[in-house]
Order: sequence, then structure tokens, then C-alpha cells
Amino acid sequence: MAVGLTACSDESTLDLAGMFSPQGETVNTRFEQSMAHNDSVGEIHLDMGADTYTIYACSDSHVTRKSHRNLDYFMAQYLAAPDPKLAIHFGDLIDAQKNYPCADSVLHLGGVAVNDEALSGSSPRLFITPGNHDIYFKQWPVYRSFFGTSAYWFDTRNGSRKLDLFICLDSAEGSLGTLQTKWLKDLLETKSKEGYRHIIVFTHTHLWKLDGSQGHTSNYAMEETYELTSLLGQYHVDFVWSGHQHARQSVFFKGVNYLVLDATKDKEQGQSYMTVEMGESLIYHYHNYPKE
Repeated sequence: MAVGLTACSDESTLDLAGMFSPQGETVNTRFEQSMAHNDSVGEIHLDMGADTYTIYACSDSHVTRKSHRNLDYFMAQYLAAPDPKLAIHFGDLIDAQKNYPCADSVLHLGGVAVNDEALSGSSPRLFITPGNHDIYFKQWPVYRSFFGTSAYWFDTRNGSRKLDLFICLDSAEGSLGTLQTKWLKDLLETKSKEGYRHIIVFTHTHLWKLDGSQGHTSNYAMEETYELTSLLGQYHVDFVWSGHQHARQSVFFKGVNYLVLDATKDKEQGQSYMTVEMGESLIYHYHNYPKE
């Protein structure tokens, strides 16, 4: 059965060993390398030039050499939209090893959020978090070569006025790890006092398991779920955005709105992406991908 599951026309899409334990760098190692990268480029403050702007968000595109139509459509819609704007991808950009070059429309903007270009406030802006498929088959070094970091924060501003805080977490193996959890707590303790109108956390693995579609892979332990939900509620995080489940979900718990997006993957049932109008209020909409 294993041979049958791993046989695929593009590349093997099932990392059997990686499903049970990380075969490459652990989350703590990825976090340390991400912090070193972040320190090298400095803090990211995006001047939106207005108090309101739009976010384009998608998840789980799972691109291969033959399957990237929906991701290309999403990027085309984003690039054609009026400024001010930014885009976020919630992980599982690719489906398996050797497929990063297939995400051409994303890689052309790869790392804009986490390199020196971001500091100039240039547009367009793309942010991304790794999913389990992105690091399967020991692919973290490849992901890192494109995007630099897997855990970081940035904020949006209008001139000297602070607007919104965004925190990207690496949950690609279903855990934040001890180092990242401490960083998140310290960051929230500091930033929650700085007067942001919205605090948004985005990551790949969702905290609320709706069904058994993902099996035993990449799900938080119950104890970690309890700790994270308590922490996010304590510091008044407004929204947590994620993917992984390939099915839309909305949960409100301890004052925090948890949104899970549909997949962007071609030929997936219920394909959609999200746009968010960021202002004093936060209003989100879902958009279906066109049928073939």
C-alpha cells in the first residue's frame, strides 16, 4: 500500500517517515535560524499610506509541475487589485519535493516580506508561512533559500500612526516548540501595550480539528492547544488565520476569532481564497476560484 501511495506522476507526495517525526531540522532549529535571518534584515514596518487597506489570503495551493492554475489566478487577482494591499499564503505552497519552481508566480515575490526590499515599503508585498508539505522530504533548506524565515512579525502603519500587528508562526510539524512559544509570549507581552488596533496571528496548522481528514499528522498536542489558546486570549489577539484542513472553519474562543481557509489546490472541493478589508473594523469575504 505504501508503494502505491507514494507513486505519483509528478513526484512522491507522501513522506511516510516525515509523517511520524521530522526528518530534517526540528522546529527549534528552524526558529533559531529564522531569528538569525530576522536580526540580519531588521524590523519590518510597512507604510500603507492610508488607514485602510486590503489583504489577499490563501492556503494549501499544493502546486506541482502540472497543477498551479488556482495559485496563478490568486496572484493575478492580487497583483491587479488597487493599492494599498498585501498578500499572505498560509502554507503548503507545494505538494512534494522538487516542486518549488512550479510556484513561479509566488517565487517572483519570494522573500519580499523578509529581505531588505521590504524595508523600503515597496509594493507588491507577499508574506508566507511554511506548511508540512513545504518541509517534507528535508526541504527546509530549500524553503529557507526562497523565503529566509519561518517565524517573524511585521506591522502596518500610516506615516507615524501604528495600524496592525501581524505575527507569523512556524507550525509546519504541528508544534511551535519551546523556543518559539517563549518568543511568542514575550512578543505579545510587549506589543499588546503599543496601541495596535488589530493583532493578527497567521500560521499553517489549525488549532481546531474539525474532522479526521489530516489523520495523525501535524496536529497540536492537547496541552499545547490549551496553552496557546490561553495565551492568545490573554493578550487580546483579534484573529488567528490558518489552513491545513482544506475546509473552511470559524471558531470564536476566549475572545479570539479562529479562521481556517479552504484550499487553493486545483481540483479540490470547495476551493476559495479570502480578502480582508483592514480598517477600524475588520471585514472578510470568501471568493471561489473559477471552474475550469
